[in-house]
Amino acid sequence: MNSTNLKIITHLRKNSRHSVVNIAKNLEMPVSTVYDKLNRLQKEGIIKKHSTIVDFPKIGYNHQVKFVLKIEHSQIKELLNFLKKHQNVNSIYEINSEFDFLVETVHRNIKEYLAFQDGLEENFKILKLQEHQIINEIEKETFLELNK
Repeated sequence: MNSTNLKIITHLRKNSRHSVVNIAKNLEMPVSTVYDKLNRLQKEGIIKKHSTIVDFPKIGYNHQVKFVLKIEHSQIKELLNFLKKHQNVNSIYEINSEFDFLVETVHRNIKEYLAFQDGLEENFKILKLQEHQIINEIEKETFLELNK
């Protein structure tokens, strides 16, 4: 990937609401060039979507948990379906090593999380599970900031 594309992506990662005109001005490039490059990055699947990073505690979701789990192989498809549809699941990652998935969840409180966890344990044969309670978010989505 060339440095111009990386610079455009960096601008979007800092604030995805930056306009093409604003990015072009900051990079001292023609608007049409930035527009064309953005379209190409989207068509190639490099830019998957534009989203908002939420401060969950500020909207009442004070309990965040990341956990890793290993599940009975025959239940993987069913588990993924459950996780993708569950309102408290924020992210799902397939991982290597001794676990199958890393799952990030957000909840209003511990009671809500425990209900989620009970649902997992009642519906799936979990072979291994590790929970990691998020106490404080220090940095998020800061990769690819060029020219610091």
